[in-house]
Amino acid sequence: MAVIFNRYCNLKLSLSCLNSSSLGLLLLSLLTVPLAAREVDTLVSTTAAVESTWISEPKQKFLEVGRGEMDWLWFSLYRAKLITLTGRYQQGQYPLLLDIEYYRDIAAEDLLEATRDQWQHLQFSADDIARWQDLLAATWPDVKPGDHLSFKVIDEQTSQFFFNQQPLGVMHDANFAAAFLAIWLSKDTSRPSLRAQLLGEKSCDC
Repeated sequence: MAVIFNRYCNLKLSLSCLNSSSLGLLLLSLLTVPLAAREVDTLVSTTAAVESTWISEPKQKFLEVGRGEMDWLWFSLYRAKLITLTGRYQQGQYPLLLDIEYYRDIAAEDLLEATRDQWQHLQFSADDIARWQDLLAATWPDVKPGDHLSFKVIDEQTSQFFFNQQPLGVMHDANFAAAFLAIWLSKDTSRPSLRAQLLGEKSCDC
């Protein structure tokens, strides 16, 4: 499927050879997950593709705003970090990155359930929640201690998840990014202490 060039291949490639190479790379990219930098990122619910250095580099030139831990009963479930270009957070200003390092084994379906519960707490519509859950179900893996699941917002309509620095699906949804960040950053969040830590208003020895 891919065209192999040996050491004796003439530097002046013919047009037909170039077209075959391009076609081979395109077909290979459709069969490869996760996709490498500058390859085509395919959204799970559409054939739209994005090629962007902001997408391919999850932590490029970012500064930490704050960090905090999510606790449940006597357990710490994960550590979250909020990172922006300036080291300050301003709602609606992108790009930014939310990085989560997990401390425990959590199945993808449990992550989805917890996310749905938080969206319901924030009173998003049932239709929106169902649509976003479908996107996440096709994107999120199970996690284990030490795994990182990162969420990068490129602009108002484009965002992407990374799993241990490797790119996952690109989300082309005008409302998804704000809704996902709201779980931690909304004034109505169920975890106001964690929100304060992420915004740098409260320190965390973590």
